[in-house]
Amino acid sequence: MGEETSDSVQLIGARVTFVPTDEGAPYELTEWDVEPGSQGPPVHVHHEHDEGFYVMSGHFGFVLDGITTYGKPGAHVLVPKGHAHSFWNAGARPGRLLHIVSPPGLEQYFRDLAAGLSGIKTQEGSITLRKKLGEKYDIEVVGPPVPG
Repeated sequence: MGEETSDSVQLIGARVTFVPTDEGAPYELTEWDVEPGSQGPPVHVHHEHDEGFYVMSGHFGFVLDGITTYGKPGAHVLVPKGHAHSFWNAGARPGRLLHIVSPPGLEQYFRDLAAGLSGIKTQEGSITLRKKLGEKYDIEVVGPPVPG
């Protein structure tokens, strides 16, 4: 299969690894290694993308349309386009998620977000950056970050 290379970026409290997919695939796949106690992204909506979250390890919280649920390994949460959502590591240990987006189109958002966050130290600055990038990448921030 060739050499494995780790293509990843660091966000606040999470490392996002881009999983290679075939050119023209109707989805993109990322692995999220999330530290305990870190807040998830602000509650947001994608108008053009569906997302799926599969818990590989740890304990995660999810909010979807104002309803909070929790998932342990093996849990899957589908977020259809147009629905307000977020997620966070709700456990005491690091956790890992597999994240699928269809159609593809958010990978560059995560790259740009990681680059922009490198100089930001406050949650307010983070939200301002997310709103600015969201206009380009189909991410509408509609609420504050969820608790860590």
